Amino acid sequence: MVFKKYKAVLAAALSAAVVSSSMLPLAASAAGTRTKDEAYGDETYAQRFLSLYDDVVTKGQENGYLSKTNTASGGFGVPYHAVETCIVEAPDYGHETTSEAMSYIVWMAAMRDNIAKNSGSEYGATYTNDLAKAWKTMEVMIPTTQTGFWSKSSLSSQYNKEVPDDPKAYPVQAETSNTGSNPIHSKFTSAYSSDKGLYLMHWLADVDDWYGYGGAYDSGSKTPSTTGKFTFINTFQRGNSESCFETVPHPSIETLKYGMANRGIKGIFNNDANVAAQWSYTNAPDAENRAIQAIYAANKWGVGDSSITTLAGKMGDELRNDMFDKYYKAIGCQNKNSPSTGYDSCHYLMAWYTSWGGAQDGSWAWQIGCSHAHQFYQSPLAAYALLYDTGLNSAMKAEGATKDYTTSLQRQLEFYQWLQSADGPFAGGATNCWNGDYMTYTSGVPTFYDMAYVEHPVYADPGSNHWIGNQVWATQRLAELYYYVKTDGDASKGAVKPGGLTIEDTLSKLLDRWVAWFIENTTLTDDGDYAIPATLDWSGQPATWTGTYNENANSGLTCTITATGSSDLGCVSSLANTLIYYAKAVGTKSSEISADATSLGGKALYLAQQLLDREWELGRDDIGLSRTETNGSLSRMFNEEVWIPSSYNGKTPYGDTLANGATFSSIRSMYLQDEKYMELKNAFDSTGSTESVELNYHRFWHAGDILMALGTMYQLYPEVTPGGSTQGGDDNLYGDVDCNGKVEINDVVLLSRYVAQDSTIPNPPSAQGLKNADCKYDGTIDADDITAIARYLAHLIEQSELGPQK
Repeated sequence: MVFKKYKAVLAAALSAAVVSSSMLPLAASAAGTRTKDEAYGDETYAQRFLSLYDDVVTKGQENGYLSKTNTASGGFGVPYHAVETCIVEAPDYGHETTSEAMSYIVWMAAMRDNIAKNSGSEYGATYTNDLAKAWKTMEVMIPTTQTGFWSKSSLSSQYNKEVPDDPKAYPVQAETSNTGSNPIHSKFTSAYSSDKGLYLMHWLADVDDWYGYGGAYDSGSKTPSTTGKFTFINTFQRGNSESCFETVPHPSIETLKYGMANRGIKGIFNNDANVAAQWSYTNAPDAENRAIQAIYAANKWGVGDSSITTLAGKMGDELRNDMFDKYYKAIGCQNKNSPSTGYDSCHYLMAWYTSWGGAQDGSWAWQIGCSHAHQFYQSPLAAYALLYDTGLNSAMKAEGATKDYTTSLQRQLEFYQWLQSADGPFAGGATNCWNGDYMTYTSGVPTFYDMAYVEHPVYADPGSNHWIGNQVWATQRLAELYYYVKTDGDASKGAVKPGGLTIEDTLSKLLDRWVAWFIENTTLTDDGDYAIPATLDWSGQPATWTGTYNENANSGLTCTITATGSSDLGCVSSLANTLIYYAKAVGTKSSEISADATSLGGKALYLAQQLLDREWELGRDDIGLSRTETNGSLSRMFNEEVWIPSSYNGKTPYGDTLANGATFSSIRSMYLQDEKYMELKNAFDSTGSTESVELNYHRFWHAGDILMALGTMYQLYPEVTPGGSTQGGDDNLYGDVDCNGKVEINDVVLLSRYVAQDSTIPNPPSAQGLKNADCKYDGTIDADDITAIARYLAHLIEQSELGPQK
């Protein structure tokens, strides 16, 4: 009801807001280089999320993020690793896809459903159940060809040692009498008897058949087919020093159609005179865990789907394959001849992978675990979700799932306790297979539950724990878990005690140090730019784990920043996401956003907002966000030898020769049709370097992390807007007249009644409410303040324009 006494005041204020709105043209964002209108505006973080999501997913095919030729049934176009094609990092071509990208589309869609369903009416966004479409899209990465795998009562694999530091030592002869056996395979085949294989993703695929293993060049054409067949491929096969520039891409389903007669492409990697037609896949469990994280969040936001939750639970159940040693040898055995030992081979961590395969005719099948665990792949959050989200937990049907994950949750958190440096960032990880051959550990190497410390697990070219993404991806999950535990309480009720501490105390100690280090080492410049740590070097090592946490145990383990940067927008955003969850978990109020914040949470929230705002202002363009970078390592495309044994000679589907003396480019001559590749090649040919070539990438995972950070700010601090907050220099939430923590139409109504001197107000503004009401910051409470709030609610001004101006 609107009382006559203040109706005129309210009407005048709202009229002013409406008239101002009608006079404003639809303007493109002035940020970055964008010339297009924002689909939903960009005045709030929710609007920025919706507008960017519109670019990346809704218009993803139009803007080049999603394939136009390969669309999931009931889902979206398959996401590419990047819009651009000439890119070499883990994928070696931009229009490959990864299980990582697939997990991001699920995470992004969950947040989109959340905003659209719970706040979309404010911004004109319609709820469209994108989560279901995203999950359907992700399922494209779950292989359907797993012939014979599910019918085997047990699985074993022949031992092949890993040769460090020398890809040319491959292929290695398998030791046929030294085999390991997966101790949990039968649990899955029993629990999911109607399935035909593992419900896990293979990590890499050629979306539009650029390599041609799906038949794109069978007509003899040298131009990739416009209707290329989605094809699972793999690359890395030859030890920790095989960089992405030294790999031979090959099909996951080996039909012997390409490569060398009778040996196919697989013959490059083994000594068999005749290679059997076969299939094989490898997962990267951080991707599956990210998908589970997304479903856990969706359930909390009220946009979950019980059928998808069931599938996510099954996926989590089968991720227990990643908790075992590569050849199922006892943890700490230090002997390659140690027998396969069942659960004694379980390290309960998330290893780098599990791989599985078999004959095309189903006559044999195999599986291996992984001996190496990196801090970066751990996800205590996913473990927690699988244990304490009822839907996820009940969907894990195989025997022992809850027991294993209870141990794993504690073990993963202890892994972080063990690996935290004196500075704050986390060191690399551990292995059960020293020097690739289960050798006796070098004297003095510290251990974690009998696994040996490794500075850079799995890969050494470049070292796997240099990149800052290893820090921010992993720690985002810790911070989100910390928020849930602080908000809802410890669902384990104290049953999980990492290092003797509660889960909450563990996360508090880990995050306090980590957050403080990143705040100290991130730079905000006066010109509106920023720089975060980009790469780290390591010195020292952790103390041997005793089972009891000692925060001073790793005083000799330190890191050094070797580069800083601003273009890795996924890492910038993941850092912001981490800081927002941390701030909310420790009770930071939006009023603490200030360059002069004194609390760690206040500093974290201020830095997070600055990073989000600055990257948007500097990077926003017509299809997403990107900042110019250069990459000297791309010179390796033109001078890097790819090792192929002299005993092998074959052809790729494109007709390139696979033989001794091959190079990265000689077996990828399709790149000669790529404009950016030719620009890089010309630069290299003239200067010997690629450093001068400017690159603007739109990586799909970058967009995912940007979106999730924007969504997290909306979710946890809805009153905060870009460019400032609803707070002034004190503890006021300007515009919040009723002091309920939000600025909404009720504040306009209450303030209008107060200004009209309505004596019948049941709950007039309090002293704090009147401080909050002084939006024009002129020492008086009048219609100008009402108009200011109304203009803010009409999205005509930003929240920073309420209260004192900064």
